[in-house]
Amino acid sequence: MSDAVRVLVVDDEALVRHALRAFLADDDRITLVGEAADGSEAVDVCKQTQPDVVLMDIKMPDVSGVEATKRLLEWNPSCRIVALTTFTTEWRALEVLYAGACGYLVKNSTPEQIIDAVVAAHAGDRVVSPEVQERFVRTAIKSGDARTPTTPVLSERERQVIELISHGLSNAEIADELHYAESTVKADIRHINQLWGVENRLQIVLRATELGIITL
Repeated sequence: MSDAVRVLVVDDEALVRHALRAFLADDDRITLVGEAADGSEAVDVCKQTQPDVVLMDIKMPDVSGVEATKRLLEWNPSCRIVALTTFTTEWRALEVLYAGACGYLVKNSTPEQIIDAVVAAHAGDRVVSPEVQERFVRTAIKSGDARTPTTPVLSERERQVIELISHGLSNAEIADELHYAESTVKADIRHINQLWGVENRLQIVLRATELGIITL
């Protein structure tokens, strides 16, 4: 079909790539244009094949799926990237979504769910596996329950740290950006957790959004 979605598969496991090829090729809404075994190769193959949607594993050697997502979108911002991974934790999802991915699926999704997600992503929708959505909701509720009546005062550096967390940067990357030691960044994050009564980076981002400190 001339209007079929052009899909690139990126995964370091040959068996996974084979399984994805097997059912993607059977759907006339999909044209499989290529595959890559790691994040570095993904960028090169993407430039050669011009996919509409990339199915991207997260944990890969050398260049991770998160970093590959950033690089691909720097090269082609219109490309749609759907993470396909074994991880169900909300922080893993948030990390790649902030890197620019439009979807997050777990590998126990059915072939029909994966194909539907590819088509939906190409149409401009955001797609997230139900079990990961549930974790987001639970975390948001927990964050809301811990809300304090007043907004604790943050230092300017702590506000910068929160902003960079919202962009998906790691502690080391934040330290490089702000020219501080990584231990200083970790101390800032611990202090923010104590001030706001939260436990992790996702809750920090949710609370900062609620308080209007950042805009997603």
